[in-house]
Amino acid sequence: MRRGERPVPRWATWAIGTALVVAAWFVALVTPGEDKLVEPFAVNAALGTEATGRNIQVTVTELRRTPSVSAGSWSAGGNWLVVELDAASVVSEFGVLFNHAELVIDGVRYGASERPDSLRRQGLSAGISRAGSVAFELPKGLAEGAAVLEFAINGDTRLDSVILVEFDLEDVRQVDDVELAATGWTTP
Repeated sequence: MRRGERPVPRWATWAIGTALVVAAWFVALVTPGEDKLVEPFAVNAALGTEATGRNIQVTVTELRRTPSVSAGSWSAGGNWLVVELDAASVVSEFGVLFNHAELVIDGVRYGASERPDSLRRQGLSAGISRAGSVAFELPKGLAEGAAVLEFAINGDTRLDSVILVEFDLEDVRQVDDVELAATGWTTP
């Protein structure tokens, strides 16, 4: 110690150390967890409204619930939600497929059925929408609940955009039979 300097009091050293530990604790509390760091970027949309993400553009045009769904020669009974939509890529069409179509009802996830021919896993073109259907087979008796449709180009949606369309399952129109729309180019 140099001449004329006074030593820092012991209580000040402890106070500064304690303040730094408390500050580090607060930083740890507000730092998002690892799962939050890779969450998809949500793009919310309403029924009938176009939503655009990083490389996907989707418009859900109609929702119907039915006990019987068909596509060409294929048909099945059950509790189905049929979604009519238009989808396109935005930036690039190289290797862009409509891979992620999920329905979340009260926290439970349902993937779009792969049994009928539908828009699922179809290639998307930049700026030119494809129209078609996707169908979700739901458990018997499921007729109500807060629902969210999720659409994306990648099955792994981490750090990518996901189109979200919220609705109430109870408000969806019930019809006797639905023929899935053939996948094709939209006409303006």
